[in-house]
Amino acid sequence: MTQSVMKDNIAYLNVWMNYNPAFKENLSIVGNQLIWKDHAKEESVDISHFYLPEMLYNENFRRQIAETHELTGEDLFQIIKLYVQTEEMMEAEQKEYANFPIIENISTKTENGKEFLVITDSQNKKYRYDTKEPEKVINTFLDLKEKKGTVTLKEFGSVIQNEKFN
Repeated sequence: MTQSVMKDNIAYLNVWMNYNPAFKENLSIVGNQLIWKDHAKEESVDISHFYLPEMLYNENFRRQIAETHELTGEDLFQIIKLYVQTEEMMEAEQKEYANFPIIENISTKTENGKEFLVITDSQNKKYRYDTKEPEKVINTFLDLKEKKGTVTLKEFGSVIQNEKFN
């Protein structure tokens, strides 16, 4: 797969360089690395796991890449680097969610006169959490869910520990 991605990435970079020959002055590909060189410094980024043509979904980028004087080689390199880093962060987040199930529901339950929380995760596993402040814990979860969209068991466990609920 990496070879196919790199083949397409190289083809697209060559086309972009033909549109803007100034890119050739500072950009090159060595192996899986896109390299930007200037007089005093050099940076590189591994582009083997990012499909550069996906950048064309961005209308502003599409317009700027076609204009000879809109982007410098450094601009293009920094944009690609940002895309690669964003993709890496999103993959890391997905791995986090895979390793730590997402909380689907929190409810209270009473048994033998004692109230506790039942936390249900995305794998339909249930966890019991004993606390003297169930409403406060639920409200904390709802606030976190509103901010993040999804909350993993690990995240929520950290929040509960930091809040020091009883």
